Amino acid sequence: MFAGALLFGLLLLPQPPPLVAQRAAADLLAFQAEKRIPGLSVAVGRDDRVFWSEAFGVTDLAAKTPVTRDSVFPLGSTSKVLTSLALGVLLDEGKIALDAPVQRWVPNFPVKPEGVITPRLLATHQAGLRDYDHAAGEYDNLRDFASVAAAVDVFRDDPLVFAPGTRHGYSAYHFVLLSAALEGAAGQDFLTLVRQRVTAPLGLEATGPNRRATPHPKLVTGYQPGMFGLPTPAPRLDVSNKWAAGGFVSTPTEMVRLGLAVLEEKVVSPRVLAELTTVQKLADGRDSGSIYALGWRAGTWKDSRGVEHRVFHHGGVANGGLSFFVLFPDARLAVSLLGNFRFEPFGDFAAAAYRVAEHFLPPTPARP
Repeated sequence: MFAGALLFGLLLLPQPPPLVAQRAAADLLAFQAEKRIPGLSVAVGRDDRVFWSEAFGVTDLAAKTPVTRDSVFPLGSTSKVLTSLALGVLLDEGKIALDAPVQRWVPNFPVKPEGVITPRLLATHQAGLRDYDHAAGEYDNLRDFASVAAAVDVFRDDPLVFAPGTRHGYSAYHFVLLSAALEGAAGQDFLTLVRQRVTAPLGLEATGPNRRATPHPKLVTGYQPGMFGLPTPAPRLDVSNKWAAGGFVSTPTEMVRLGLAVLEEKVVSPRVLAELTTVQKLADGRDSGSIYALGWRAGTWKDSRGVEHRVFHHGGVANGGLSFFVLFPDARLAVSLLGNFRFEPFGDFAAAAYRVAEHFLPPTPARP
């Protein structure tokens, strides 16, 4: 089965050298075995084509259903990239301003005495909103939120953790409030905005909300460590409280198609993409130490040969899955790796995606 699936992946054009694809697949098989990941899926593309994709293992340990390149995985926090691109679309249209008070688009959100909250501060996790109250079950949510506004109500009246612009404090609620601002600016609900302005124009049919009541028919079963660290089914949570922060599903092929479209300037303008992928400093000009831009992390990555590459990326931890998505703008390369087992440390999963990328990157650094 593995040989046949590999051959199918290699028939996608333009083809990488067969030995390169085989080595990348072998690396992932070894990683999958080491981490005991039931199902793993990967895609790599350059310019305007996905040229290699592969799937390993099973979508469900009980049913033994094989993972295919069409299997759908939860993105977790990699969903923030979709929110960032929706923000970028509205920036290109002049419908939202990064540095205006968020109340311009969410008028019922209270003004905070600690300072002014703006879309820029929300998108870079510098607005000071608190994170989940785990004791109250906010992360392990089972409630179906009918709207983004209802999700904002959970934290709207709470004091800020720090004054806006003075720190980086990663919190899903920054993106929940940002999605409310996007709704106000666009005049439509957030999920419709993402579908109509980001995914549908690119033909991304599997990329959408992770609905608990009506999951995607090809959604994998999620797993978490159980006894002796062995995969055990993870409970199905309701992520309608955080669509913008961690509520989407996709496939590696569709994520790579999205990434290539971004690099080909088919989603947002070059000016806006530069804005979205520029690491944001604090209000006083200091480095926050977060390498966080507006819904992306950005910087450089050094491969095993010592070659540095510019990268835009985001990773995600879902309840029962991990994801990593990385763009190499100078090499015009995109890589997506998705798995259905949540383990720690997350950095090992990101490193596996980078090892895949290294097989396909040029031996010398590309220049913009």
